[in-house]
Amino acid sequence: MIMNHSFVIKCITETRDMSIGNRSVEKNVYPVDELKPGAEFSKIYKSQLEVVSIDENEFTFKFIARTFTINRNWQLLGTYFFSKPNIYVSESFRFLFYFENEYDYPEWDNERLVELFNTMVKNTDEGNLWKNIPLARELMVIMKDVSPLRDANINPALRMYICERVIGDKMLDIKDVPRLFMSFCEYWRVCCDQATEEDKKSCEYDETFFRTVDRHIYDLGWLLMEPDCSYSQDIWSRMGTLKTDPVQLTPEWENCIYDVELECERRLKNEERGMGFCHAYWSTKRAVLANRGIKWKSPSAMNPGVMFD
Repeated sequence: MIMNHSFVIKCITETRDMSIGNRSVEKNVYPVDELKPGAEFSKIYKSQLEVVSIDENEFTFKFIARTFTINRNWQLLGTYFFSKPNIYVSESFRFLFYFENEYDYPEWDNERLVELFNTMVKNTDEGNLWKNIPLARELMVIMKDVSPLRDANINPALRMYICERVIGDKMLDIKDVPRLFMSFCEYWRVCCDQATEEDKKSCEYDETFFRTVDRHIYDLGWLLMEPDCSYSQDIWSRMGTLKTDPVQLTPEWENCIYDVELECERRLKNEERGMGFCHAYWSTKRAVLANRGIKWKSPSAMNPGVMFD
């Protein structure tokens, strides 16, 4: 699906003075035709962005002494917060990067969006979160690039509601697809800025949900920007009651985990799903991942003091 994409950078600043908060968003937009390897863009919050590489799927760039890679189709990539506290005012700022289509898609039909969402609900109820990965990516593409922003059937408040359901109902495993999960959190925030009061009246949504979203954005920002630091390791350890191999934070894992689960499903289709199945599943998964060059430690290996059946 080819879109008339532009690359968007938002600098989001939040200040707090005597418990009075203020949030401002500065938006920079660059046509995709200008994003050629070696191109440089300055005056982005007093910083410079340099294009490393770009193709129809991924964009890699350098910004503030760090290299970022973003999937052009479905991903919204946010940084963690940078703080500038002083005696009187607490100020924090962060960046959000994503691509957006600026033109209405001529073949837009909201039936596909409804189908995707309902299938994700069904997969979630059945405990098959891995099956939601490609569906969630397509759902994000539709909301972000295909469906017109002011479509009466899917206004910004309804997009917020869809994101709330995906996040709140845990339709994605955050430890399997942290970038995809973060994208739904970030897009919820984007829609907050776009929604009018009339939009909000037309759709049920949770006004206090921003606290949940901001917590995810902050934690995932640290995990994806600084995965090896001790603070990120603490965040990773707090996500769930069992320890999980941090290899699951890598883009290599996230890019292949759906295909890995699909292959495990094929190999184990004749296995009984009873006592001890988890060990057969983990052994198969470890082998399939190894074939892709990924060394993975199963929950039993990461939690030697825990008994699994």
